[in-house]
Amino acid sequence: RVAAEEYNKTIEIAAISRKVKKKQKKSSKEYVILSSESPPVIFLDIDGVLAPFGGEELRPAADEAAPTFDQDRFELYPEFAPIAMERLAKIVSTTKAKIVLSSSWRASLAAKAIIGERFQRYGYPLAAFASLPDQTNPNYFSNRQWEIFQWVDIHRPERWVALDDENLIEGPENTKYSHLFRNHAVFIEDSSKGLQDHHVSLAISILLGNV
Repeated sequence: RVAAEEYNKTIEIAAISRKVKKKQKKSSKEYVILSSESPPVIFLDIDGVLAPFGGEELRPAADEAAPTFDQDRFELYPEFAPIAMERLAKIVSTTKAKIVLSSSWRASLAAKAIIGERFQRYGYPLAAFASLPDQTNPNYFSNRQWEIFQWVDIHRPERWVALDDENLIEGPENTKYSHLFRNHAVFIEDSSKGLQDHHVSLAISILLGNV
């Protein structure tokens, strides 16, 4: 009788153990599902967005010090406008988005190193992307719209925005995917000024799903 009771207890303990493991497995699976949600994505162009052509946005206000940069490298890698960096940082911090480099700068290790250096110098939140872990295909240069679409088609982000001084919607070269970009492209219409406040507002609305 004692042996039978011990056997029954062993069976009962084993059954409880299986239930606990099953519950733990279920909880773990639920956690994975919840944690797999990908962050919003910012496809970032550089020239005309962070680095205005003509340097208009590089001119400091009367009470500000002039931005510092390496003069020897300026022609190849124009300095980023401080106010444009602030605006990009606002989009990132507000939406918790990650940056995917879509600029032609992605094809040059030296150019990428300079972007990383400037992001690092800026600090949070841009410094988190100083290593530029994400970029559109550096070996695929075609139409900018097509380059971005290739990344979107592979990674399928739920929310994304493209910041570019190239119009990604209008024109015959953009006909193929224009319908997909209508609620995702923020056109920097004046490349001598770069990223402006109204671009920031639109990008944030898109990334938060309000457009």
